[in-house]
Amino acid sequence: MTRTATAPGAGGPGRLRLTLAIGRRAGRGRAGTMHRASLFCAAVIALLTAWTVVGSAVVHEARDQRMTARNPVPVGAAGHASAVARWWERPDSIAGRAVSVIHVRPLRQDAAPPPGLPRWPEPGEAYLSPALLAADPAMASRYGRLAGTVAHEGLADGAELIAYLNPPRESFFAEVSEENSYIGGFGNPDRVFFFVTSHQFDRGLAELHILLLLMAGLPCGALVLVAVRSQSESRDRRLSMLDALGAPTGVRALVLAGEAALPLLAGLGIGAGLIAGISLTSPTLPFTGYPVWSEDLRSGLPLLPFALFGVFALLLLVVVAAGIRRPRRTGTRPGRVPPTPARWAPVVFGAGLAVAAWGSNARGVEGRSGFVIGAAVTLIALPHTAARLSRLLGRRLADRGAAKGDAGRLIAGRWLASRPATLARLSAALLVGLGMITIGQVLTTQFTGPAEQARQRFEQSGASLVQVRARNIPATAEGFVAAAGASRTLRYSPQTGADDGTPRVGLTGRCEGLAELGRLRACPPGPVPPEEAFESLTPLGRQILLGDEMVSAPVATVCGCAASAAGGDLALHGFLVLNRDGEAGVSAIEQAAYAHLIGPMTYRPGQSWMLGTAAQAAQVRWLLDVALLGLLALALAGTLGAAGIFLEQARALGPLAAFRTDRRFYSGIAFWNLALPLGAVGVAGALVAGLLGRLLINLGKGGSMSLPLLALGLGVVAASGTAVALVCGRVAAGQAAAWRPRAD
Repeated sequence: MTRTATAPGAGGPGRLRLTLAIGRRAGRGRAGTMHRASLFCAAVIALLTAWTVVGSAVVHEARDQRMTARNPVPVGAAGHASAVARWWERPDSIAGRAVSVIHVRPLRQDAAPPPGLPRWPEPGEAYLSPALLAADPAMASRYGRLAGTVAHEGLADGAELIAYLNPPRESFFAEVSEENSYIGGFGNPDRVFFFVTSHQFDRGLAELHILLLLMAGLPCGALVLVAVRSQSESRDRRLSMLDALGAPTGVRALVLAGEAALPLLAGLGIGAGLIAGISLTSPTLPFTGYPVWSEDLRSGLPLLPFALFGVFALLLLVVVAAGIRRPRRTGTRPGRVPPTPARWAPVVFGAGLAVAAWGSNARGVEGRSGFVIGAAVTLIALPHTAARLSRLLGRRLADRGAAKGDAGRLIAGRWLASRPATLARLSAALLVGLGMITIGQVLTTQFTGPAEQARQRFEQSGASLVQVRARNIPATAEGFVAAAGASRTLRYSPQTGADDGTPRVGLTGRCEGLAELGRLRACPPGPVPPEEAFESLTPLGRQILLGDEMVSAPVATVCGCAASAAGGDLALHGFLVLNRDGEAGVSAIEQAAYAHLIGPMTYRPGQSWMLGTAAQAAQVRWLLDVALLGLLALALAGTLGAAGIFLEQARALGPLAAFRTDRRFYSGIAFWNLALPLGAVGVAGALVAGLLGRLLINLGKGGSMSLPLLALGLGVVAASGTAVALVCGRVAAGQAAAWRPRAD
């Protein structure tokens, strides 16, 4: 006995290979097919999840390097003599997406152009990013003659909307009067400009990694949990035999490692092939439309061997840790000791829920982090807590079955009480998925709700009004007014002389333009209060005269006169152009603004709100992209877990054929053992998901939770349990009919 126990663990290379080979051979055959398939899938998903974290860090670093390389280096007011160029940024927008417009002009012939540009644009020329041209081909002429596109090294990412232009006006920068526009070159490491562009995750790498942990890491963990314990009965018997023969813990661990190594290596090989293939292309994420450049991904490939080794070592460690438990010795005969649910699970579950509740009330960065960590811990511990409760449920079922003489309920209850971890493995993916769906749905309403309201307001206002602001308007006003149409262009400027010191503006324009704001009593030749000039107001007039969104302050006077008669253009703030030509008219107004004004900015009613809320709503699409990997892991975990439990239960029910062979009996056992407990766990999971959803609503100060969606999730959990029970009952009946004693 001593030689049998110690020889395999002697530590020699030959015996090490022999012990691993024993485990590898023990895992062969039909009995271990589901276990090998589960380990293979877990290895693929785990590697992809780990590489997503690594790849996001690599892409983010490359993005930061390009942004730093193009950052201008301001020389300050005292360094004008050393400046090599002028640089000035202004915002623009297109189709609800923000655009960065960079005005540049070299001061020295040998000055290096901005990264991504082959040369400095000539006066009147512009370089546009490929994404900006793709968004609307008409953008090719908005900022001047198209000189070309911005290359890869000059863009933060492939979705960035940016334009570099050299203004045609010779005195442009003199009229801008921006001291910080003098630059000594590019590559400022101390000043990072986050251009306001679409489809760009600017929440920080740490927040992206938290999102990956919650939406992909947790489901991947559920899949690994299912994989390492799939079809565990045969392995538990094998380990019990080794323990009875006196094999040390090291030998038993090597047998487990030998059984799992090949499926894990095969999965990692397939995963590495997928990663290499993706890194050779420039994939576009499905929901965000975010293009990931292959150059960025390839820069991370040297880290792939480390990721392969780390994932393999971690999975192998989990496999060994999950199966290495030494059974309690109650005799000399080897036997299977079923796993017991963790005693710490309810405590950890309560602690996670408490941390999530604290984060919901604390808010801020700490509160958000606390909620995410608490929600993750809660969802991880929930299946294990359910397993603890299922033991009590199993005992209750067995007692009721014994009292009523129901053999099916008695057997199912005792199985559930003796093997509660089975329910944890089956419910893990479903419960984590239910919590993720609820949290994701609440996040969606928090971001898309305001965006939808802003979009509706923006569409209701239509294109009937366009606000235009610029620098040094006195020198450029007449050219723009002539191009935009004098009869429909209103000018607004500060109104002096207010008794209480409150900011006011005065509105001037031709009588034709004022008549579109309301019914005029008479066209006022001089500044008068709006109530004296109009009998009633049109919706457009109410928007301008009764609100301050378009003119930044209440309108104190209106005048159907020339601007000089109401104070001149020296203090002119901007223009309100009454547009009668729809979207085509807006484009013409914007074209006129860039042709005549200095650094123009154009707005429509509700546009600022719409742009801001649309940028927030775009962040939700990142959640959907990340959740794709998590949902795949959950689907695999649910399918493989159900199949593994089905095979275990069907084989264990064979001896009952000695006195019952009808399908109804076995279906009843499956119902009481699987469907009913899983339905009860689903109710508990729905309550926990609903509570986390309410905490998230409190954290975000808004949003809503869809009770029908929560009910649908609960229905899916219950239906999954019923389907597994039906299949298990049917196949178990067939196997019972064909069962023959084989030293069971």
